[in-house]
Amino acid sequence: MENKILSVIIPTYNMAALLPRCLDSLLNTETLESLEVIAVNDGSKDSSLEIARDYEQRFPHTITVIDKPNGNYGSTINAALPVAKGRYVKILDADDWYDTTALVETLKALDNCNDDLIVEHFTQHGPGAKKEVIKYNTMNKEVYEYGKTYSLDAVLKDGYIKYFVMHSIAYRTDFLRSIEYKQTEGISYTDTEWACYPIFHAKTVKFLDLNLYQYNRDREGQTMVPAVLAKCTGQFQTVVSNLFAYYGNHAEHLSSDRMNWIKLYLANRVRFLFKLYLIDMDKNTFAESDFSECFVRFHNLCTEYDIHPTLYPENRIIRMDYIKYYNRKHHRWPCWLQGLNHILDNIMRSLYVRFIRK
Repeated sequence: MENKILSVIIPTYNMAALLPRCLDSLLNTETLESLEVIAVNDGSKDSSLEIARDYEQRFPHTITVIDKPNGNYGSTINAALPVAKGRYVKILDADDWYDTTALVETLKALDNCNDDLIVEHFTQHGPGAKKEVIKYNTMNKEVYEYGKTYSLDAVLKDGYIKYFVMHSIAYRTDFLRSIEYKQTEGISYTDTEWACYPIFHAKTVKFLDLNLYQYNRDREGQTMVPAVLAKCTGQFQTVVSNLFAYYGNHAEHLSSDRMNWIKLYLANRVRFLFKLYLIDMDKNTFAESDFSECFVRFHNLCTEYDIHPTLYPENRIIRMDYIKYYNRKHHRWPCWLQGLNHILDNIMRSLYVRFIRK
């Protein structure tokens, strides 16, 4: 598998029902020579390994299977990166898939790239066959010229992009190795580390006008489902703590513009964590003692690093900061106010989708 342009890492745990769709989306006569697929079976209890091995036998010059004991998401990335032969590397979850036509075009584009970070569009597939294309633009304006190399410092200084997500990004493999990239093992949600740690170090970025990743949000048990998130807040806390620790270890080497961007990103992650507790979590699930400990922990970290998270309702009608409210009252919003906020959020989101977002 020499001279591969792109390595695609597929973490696989009990995905026998969806893994064939994922793999089939990669296997086109125009992609086989320049693509490397590394399917990492993370101790699956179903037939995921047998399915992956069958594809490996049929496409031996494209697909490699790694079989390992269960270690959760980060362990699959850590197992695959050392053997990746592609000049670039991406992650593809086994319940998602790529647009095959966009993959062909992506490989052509990457063949002429030497940037540390590549950013593309992706499509989010929700319940009821709803689809939303996620682009890196501002107010439906194309901010950056596609196919042009930019200094990442300059892009972060602009402030148009608030964060990167796993689905849209590829990294130059040698760049990841040069920073000795590793992900936390044993917990979920470490794709956040994939989208953050390399941003501390990358020098250049290029945007491609391609919609490659097809993100499946319509699967029961998916880790971003609110009910699952509510049960895994401890894991998400660990990830956010790791981000703060990484920042503490590398802040002195950052430019002021990159430092400011990362501090805003950390504030966003704390905001998301507090939102899980203060807004998304059912009142019968919410445990005051658990959140109180979490609140103090991250409030202290934010104070230490001069980071200021806020959490306002999305409806922009009720302008009350949940975080400040909790800090004063030491309890969540009253049920009637939370109910009103929920109704207004849904109304304003519907109006935005219908009349503003194209």
